[in-house]
Amino acid sequence: MRTLTSAIALVSLSPLLTAQYALHESRGVLAGAPTTVQVDMGLGAGGDCQARVHRSGFGVGPTTTFPSGVNAPDLRQILLQFLTAAQLGSIDFDDFSMGRDEILIDDDGTVNVPPSSWAVLSFSLRNGATGIAGSRIQQEASQGQIGAALFTRILPGSNLPLAIVNRTERSHSRQDLGLPVGQEVDGVDFATLLGIEQSGLTAVEPGFGPLIESAPGIPSEIYFTVSHATRAAVPTTWWGNAPTVNRSGATILRVARGSSGTWGPPSVYKVWFQLGLGQDEDIDALAVDRAADKVLFSCVGTARDQFLMVGPSTDGNPPAPSTVQTANGPLSQQVGKAQSDDVDAVCTLDPVIGTNGGLSPGGDDFGSSCGMPGNGLLGVPSVHASAFRRYSGGTTFFDTWLVGWPPNTSATAGIAVPFVTFGNALDLVQLGPVQLRNPADPTPGNPLAQSLAIPPALSLSGLSITFRWAAIDANFTELAEAWPVRVFL
Repeated sequence: MRTLTSAIALVSLSPLLTAQYALHESRGVLAGAPTTVQVDMGLGAGGDCQARVHRSGFGVGPTTTFPSGVNAPDLRQILLQFLTAAQLGSIDFDDFSMGRDEILIDDDGTVNVPPSSWAVLSFSLRNGATGIAGSRIQQEASQGQIGAALFTRILPGSNLPLAIVNRTERSHSRQDLGLPVGQEVDGVDFATLLGIEQSGLTAVEPGFGPLIESAPGIPSEIYFTVSHATRAAVPTTWWGNAPTVNRSGATILRVARGSSGTWGPPSVYKVWFQLGLGQDEDIDALAVDRAADKVLFSCVGTARDQFLMVGPSTDGNPPAPSTVQTANGPLSQQVGKAQSDDVDAVCTLDPVIGTNGGLSPGGDDFGSSCGMPGNGLLGVPSVHASAFRRYSGGTTFFDTWLVGWPPNTSATAGIAVPFVTFGNALDLVQLGPVQLRNPADPTPGNPLAQSLAIPPALSLSGLSITFRWAAIDANFTELAEAWPVRVFL
């Protein structure tokens, strides 16, 4: 790597550019992020509880399954220990959660992000969603693949540049996730994969256990719901000591992994009345913050608000579900979905690391696995970037991605250059070679990648690195800066 002493001067000559949101590319902090999804339709009997793995990046091929094994965090493999394939196929599964969702919402439903933190909401919508006029959701709906896309929104109060807060982006398209036409994302969880070995997926590497394990004192669990229509096909033993009372699509079930690494049979986590719901209601989207005992969910249909939250009960009585609110009203009315649009899956992350640059209490809470957007050198950056930690072959890597075109020249030939800065310094160090842009790339935005291997002595040291990309058109008439993304080693 070499220091480019003239880079700051070059950047200062570029006009202040406004952010570009017109092209059909995946954008935002989780664009290209590794994730686990469950899908509905097209997988055969019982397939909608199978964990489908999307590795870091764009165009990485079809989603894959977890390798077979008693340790795999794959609900389908777990349940086949207790059911036949035919029995499993008679149950319609909805969303799932590893219990590591970080729900920064007060008990009354008000979004409350601490001053040093930031939080991102990820969600999917059912097929048939339309979005409101001019929204990112409407744009995706016009492509005809709305049910297989993931959307993100950085929550208000996040310690990030205001230009990217309260803006809905599509982080993953159907093509990005590698899903066939006709499938629909029914469940999503980012905690399963962030930071772990993605090549073999046979084990969680040492030192990365907290990412799919749990907070201190909280067992490793998977939470899930079944459709109300198929509740009768669920074995009676799953519903606990009061199966007739507990049997509902609004009851949350769970499986727990013991010290031996094997998963036990399903049991009840929260009964429908503990969530302030009726027995005939049906939870479709689910995020569980086990450490805080909070549940973020959505019910099938739109009689209720599509983002509801229940916190721990303080008076012994079942709480009423609270509509998730911000200072501007219900969150569901701000993300760009239409009133009739059904939320199908939800996941939340608080990707902050300790404010001193060290690991947060209880292990890495994704702060050193997901890049944190920062302020640009040109004002408001005009293209998007993301960065994620990956562990492979005993080595820690950070992968950074550029996606998008300079807004004036748009999808034309040009170049892109990755840089890094260290700590709070602004001295640009070229990270990799100059890369040519391909306007014919079938993936919108022509995503480009660069990886940085971290020496073992620096791994998890708390040192911060900021990835910075510059995109330039072929005639060198326009230079666009991508959103800088900071990671912590």
